[in-house]
Amino acid sequence: MKTMNDLFILDVMKDCVVLAGHRGLGRSVQFVNISDTPDVIQFLNENHLLLTTGYAFKDDTEKLYELIQQMHTRNCSGIIIKTHRFLGQLPETVKMLADELAFPIIDLPTEHTLGNVSRHILNYLNDAESEQLYYAMHVHKEFSDMLIKGYTLSALVEQLGFFLKRPALLLNHRGEKIAHTHEFNKEPMKIVEKEIIQLVKNNLYEARHGTTYTLTSESYKSAASYPVKTKRQHESMLVIVDALTLPYPASKVAIEQASNVISFTLVKEQAIEENSRLFKNNFFADLIEKRISSEEEIIGRCQYYGLYPQLETICIVCNIDPVGRNYETLQLYEKKVSDLHNSIYDQLEDEMVNGEMNGTLFTKEKYFVLLLQFEQYSEAERQKLLNIVQNIQSIDGDFSLSFGISNPTPSLNDISLIYQEAAEAISNGYDLKKTSFIHFYKTREIKELFNMIPKKNLKELYENTLKTLAYPKSKEDVELVKTIQVYLDSHCEISETSRKLFIHRNTVKYRIEKAEDMLGRSFHDPQDSLRIRVALLIGTLLEENEDPSILF
Repeated sequence: MKTMNDLFILDVMKDCVVLAGHRGLGRSVQFVNISDTPDVIQFLNENHLLLTTGYAFKDDTEKLYELIQQMHTRNCSGIIIKTHRFLGQLPETVKMLADELAFPIIDLPTEHTLGNVSRHILNYLNDAESEQLYYAMHVHKEFSDMLIKGYTLSALVEQLGFFLKRPALLLNHRGEKIAHTHEFNKEPMKIVEKEIIQLVKNNLYEARHGTTYTLTSESYKSAASYPVKTKRQHESMLVIVDALTLPYPASKVAIEQASNVISFTLVKEQAIEENSRLFKNNFFADLIEKRISSEEEIIGRCQYYGLYPQLETICIVCNIDPVGRNYETLQLYEKKVSDLHNSIYDQLEDEMVNGEMNGTLFTKEKYFVLLLQFEQYSEAERQKLLNIVQNIQSIDGDFSLSFGISNPTPSLNDISLIYQEAAEAISNGYDLKKTSFIHFYKTREIKELFNMIPKKNLKELYENTLKTLAYPKSKEDVELVKTIQVYLDSHCEISETSRKLFIHRNTVKYRIEKAEDMLGRSFHDPQDSLRIRVALLIGTLLEENEDPSILF
């Protein structure tokens, strides 16, 4: 049954003021009667509400005093009166009586007609669906006002619990608690909260789209989740305990109205978070471009973003592979690119949290950059890291992701170095025309560096340095090249070269002098010696790949 207090959700009642008898707003209302006659009491019964202009009492307020006593005796609901129409103001004696009897007297603004007010109240009393709709509109208005005034998510959730008379939880897209109503502060309810969160995390897909759970608690039988849309790819969730038995006139529509306002608040907070992300990325840019020189400042600002000294740090660079029809299409739509980047950012963050990894996430131009920290970067940690990266790569979508992973460093001062390592690792993968790959950085050997130089240039250096010995044909030239190689490997020591080749030292001396004449260079000149060493290494590289005598 409706009460006098419930009537205030109606638009026609929003400007009304309770003049007296506030304690009686819980009185029930079943019927509305309009009258301006002195003998109206003959037509009033229990739970009747009287609407009047007060005309019958304008010259004799004692009659109004008597009417209130009589209505109280009959357990009537109260009076809605146009005080300023004929009375001017409510007499003090009447106010005192109404307060004493807890009999509500409500002032109706003169611009409202009694007939219109009566019609709205009767529709509200008689039509259950309309009542639920009115209530939902009331909830929406209240929550919109709270949104405009900047209420926190905790306050919004608490207010929703008050309207629904049910405990409520707000969870993010990972099933982590954002806010809850005060009931969950009590010890028994902490167990219920833990159970709900576990049920949600066990099947996030269903929870994000709305589902009902059976609870093991003796006090509460079920909990229902409702999606709350935000800028993220996946929905947050509003969980209402015992939502299947909401007290009348609360309804699913009222929950949806509150959910919409909570959604706007979440979006606002996410916008603030994105702004903070911009500052974080600017710090990272300053760090890797060495615009922060003080070690103390580096450590202080790193700690602010969750990076600590005395831990080993790994840098992971992630990139959307720049190939495929979908990628080319995305280039035409800035919003789609932005949405995709936000989605990947969220999923990288989710994997860090789910994998219980310590670190933080940045963006640098086209790259997503994860800095992860370990007490000791062991093989087990490396495998765990690899599993997380592979999980990220398995994300469904019309795109693929590739990763470059650095070596560990024990110093925050070397973050710039490990970023360059990770970036180089991912660039190496793209140089090899790969996609959806994971590359760990390793220091390049000289042969790897040579592979980056055009073969034609290598061949030119090789031939110009060794001349006729570049392609030895006679047995004597072959032995001469071998002697040069061993002589250089022996640090130009004749005796050591003689021992390794099992020849007389004079033979070594003769061959070296002959080689110097043929090449026009001295093995004792550091530059000449280095050039010959490089040429011999190039020759080995050319032999491994193909016949060096064939023109590239």
